Amino acid sequence: MEAVEYRRLCRLIDQASPHGRAAREQFSNAVIAKVYFWSNFCVRSVQWACDPRNWPEQLREELIGDLPSQPTMSRRMRSLGVLQLIERMQVMLAQALQDNAVVKAMDSKPLVVGNYSKDRQAKRGRAAGERARGYKLHVISCGKAFVHWTLMPMNCNDQVGAAMLLPRLRGWGYVTADNGYDANAVYQQAWQANHQLVAPPRPSNAGVRDVRRNTSQRIRSLDLCANPLGHCGLGEGFGGWLQRQREQLERNFGNATMCGLYAPPPWVRTPHRVAAWAAAKIIQCMLRQVEIARLTV
Repeated sequence: MEAVEYRRLCRLIDQASPHGRAAREQFSNAVIAKVYFWSNFCVRSVQWACDPRNWPEQLREELIGDLPSQPTMSRRMRSLGVLQLIERMQVMLAQALQDNAVVKAMDSKPLVVGNYSKDRQAKRGRAAGERARGYKLHVISCGKAFVHWTLMPMNCNDQVGAAMLLPRLRGWGYVTADNGYDANAVYQQAWQANHQLVAPPRPSNAGVRDVRRNTSQRIRSLDLCANPLGHCGLGEGFGGWLQRQREQLERNFGNATMCGLYAPPPWVRTPHRVAAWAAAKIIQCMLRQVEIARLTV
């Protein structure tokens, strides 16, 4: 079963990287990505994946051939060509999984590292009702797809991650989130990206319609979340329906966790390694959802 799933990953890599290796390169970007995804898929270090003894011989000869060394992998995984290849894989999967491009959801997921880690960029902050040390994955999803994401230290507020993600949105629509994003600045950033943010109000802002305190976009979110037609005997309104769409993002996080997107292993430290590891887990999760839905990438 593992070999079947890894072959699917390799086919996706070949689709996203149709060109061969560049001049003066011993290994193509596709080979570097295949070796990295093998280490990520087997939950082992990159150095482990560079050893031919850790590969099924038929699988290695069929898909890769000669293996690069660990220093080559470390250098090439930070190159622009490999990073663009991984990004193209994410875009291809996200386009196949998006079912309603109008409604999106935004949230964050903590990635906890040990308290005695030597990673200086891993900061201490809030993580799902507790304080922990590590990083935080900020995500905008659409249906079962992780459309945009970024990685930040644990001590960064969710609104900082929203400021980096919202300008990437295209088109128009709605973005649902929890009350941690209920701030005038976040509503303005969503509006500048042609999207209306819908978030439950914080206790201090519930029912406040003062234009000196709240922007028009924030007041509109208050109206949507309050269900103005409730007094007519109608049940859930449009705002309540939008909020229920956010449940899909929680399921997406659960599926990604089952694919290994939780605490980074001990050999994954510093932001660029954690980001590459998270990207590989997200791609594995979305590829599995594509196979379940029997979609075509």
